[in-house]
Amino acid sequence: MIKGLVLFLSLIIFSTGLFAQIPIQNYREEILKLKSESEKDTYWQSLYKIDQDTLLRLPTDDITAYDSLSTTLMIKTSLMFEIHGKEVYKKNNVVPILNFTHNYLSKANLIFWPIINQCVEIGGYINNFATGFPAYQLEAISNNFYQYSLSGQEEKYAKLVDKIEAFPKDLIIPKLVEAYQNQKELRTLNIKEVIGQWYVQPFKNLKEDFCFQILKLSDDNIYIKHGEYFQKLLLLDDGNRMKKYKIENEPFGWYYKLSSDNQLKLYNSNHENLIEYSQCN
Repeated sequence: MIKGLVLFLSLIIFSTGLFAQIPIQNYREEILKLKSESEKDTYWQSLYKIDQDTLLRLPTDDITAYDSLSTTLMIKTSLMFEIHGKEVYKKNNVVPILNFTHNYLSKANLIFWPIINQCVEIGGYINNFATGFPAYQLEAISNNFYQYSLSGQEEKYAKLVDKIEAFPKDLIIPKLVEAYQNQKELRTLNIKEVIGQWYVQPFKNLKEDFCFQILKLSDDNIYIKHGEYFQKLLLLDDGNRMKKYKIENEPFGWYYKLSSDNQLKLYNSNHENLIEYSQCN
């Protein structure tokens, strides 16, 4: 009991004090020391408590702290699989599922996907937790990239999963750190121009009472900003009356069309219009 408490407290100290840097080697060493099944189970329980008691209770205005701790938890889970093999995951373990859905760095979802796949191979809770696999995970990805809901579109899940599977699957931990650092750096840039802002619409018939923006930042690149998260937009077509953009690293092949009078529409890979956004006043 005392040993488990010490481990839990050490995880809290490590995790909450790492907003400036992520000491991966320290995590690797502490996970290498886990030998017995009991020690590994205690470690998983500690990660769960950090998620529930620390991550989800962070101040909502401290988004960088949230991202740092969320990334830290994903890294520790990834190290558990890397060092101890997928057998370290038991069917009643919800930690990797929570790592995935409590993360709001869209690219990190794609980077972490191979861990989710290993959980699916073992089975258990991941198949029926919340809306189950892959619905729960696809909803998280779609929301993080587009604030668009895939609820009720089960017929599309298989093809969307196939698209995610095409995303590179190596170097999980360095890429998680890179995704976190990139978002942290983007928040330091200044806004040069607000190109437009529109109401968030997760469904065609549902308009939220908050907005997202398309901006030009001080690095002269164009970004879409949902909440406190910036995603770079890649220009696909620069017409006189219409510009076509896609979000960098998005997996589904979706894109936006922005007209010269600031009408914005979202399309899927079949060129079907998903959302026609209403402009914010």
